[in-house]
Amino acid sequence: MSDGSGAREVVVGFDGSVHAMQALDWALDEAELRGSPLVLCHAWQWPYQGVRPDLEEAGRRSLRGAAQHVLAHGVECARQRTAGVAVRPVSEEGSAAERLTELSAGAELLVLGSRGLGRLARVPVGSVAAHVAMHALCPVIVVRGVGALPRLGDPRPVVVVVDGSPAADGALSFAAREAESRQLPLKIVYSPAGGEASPAAALRRSSAHEPMERAVAVIKERHPDARTHPENPLAPPPEALREAAQEARLLVVGAAHPAFGSVAQWLLYNAVCPIAVVPPARTS
Repeated sequence: MSDGSGAREVVVGFDGSVHAMQALDWALDEAELRGSPLVLCHAWQWPYQGVRPDLEEAGRRSLRGAAQHVLAHGVECARQRTAGVAVRPVSEEGSAAERLTELSAGAELLVLGSRGLGRLARVPVGSVAAHVAMHALCPVIVVRGVGALPRLGDPRPVVVVVDGSPAADGALSFAAREAESRQLPLKIVYSPAGGEASPAAALRRSSAHEPMERAVAVIKERHPDARTHPENPLAPPPEALREAAQEARLLVVGAAHPAFGSVAQWLLYNAVCPIAVVPPARTS
């Protein structure tokens, strides 16, 4: 989806919560850097079954009105924060996870807060964010951490997790672009395919350096101005990734990573920084 000028949109899920406001700030920053319009999406769903038809219709009208109020507040906040980004509100009836996943098909990027309103605020990451990160057709950034807003001049690096396969190229390119646009260093962390229990032993083999060398070559070919710093972790993936997340401005992982179910979901639930999950490159 684009705004008619060819620029694909940045989509942000918005429910009015504190975490949604953090996501909105990040999404606005992305839209400014990319020259993209912003779609501010709020999905609402009738939660009751077996209600009298007249009461159900009245309830739906009330929820629809509340959704419009939330969207209006989000649009006002967005326009107060920037004058250079076109903002389009979208109100959707239905599952937030499903609606956002549908919007991802035409989006440049989708940004979500780590938690939402209601009972989801009591879990480490909302089910909506986890579902969308795993099923979206565009890169998804889940904004985690305190005050983790993307500002130029912050010295912390963008960190990308690779396994050496061609499927990781999308994550590499996304991470390199983020690092370039924010003038940040790019650090590469190797997480072995198949979830090897001890990558330290593998890294001592000469062949184990090939994935890192390939990742650096891909980045230098596509993003020659990126400041690349490969790093071979000597700890099992969770410990290595925990350490990487401690210093990262943004941690990037590919949705096609062989250990996506364990690695990316571990990151979504445990990392202390924003997480970007990048799907495989689309084929035409």
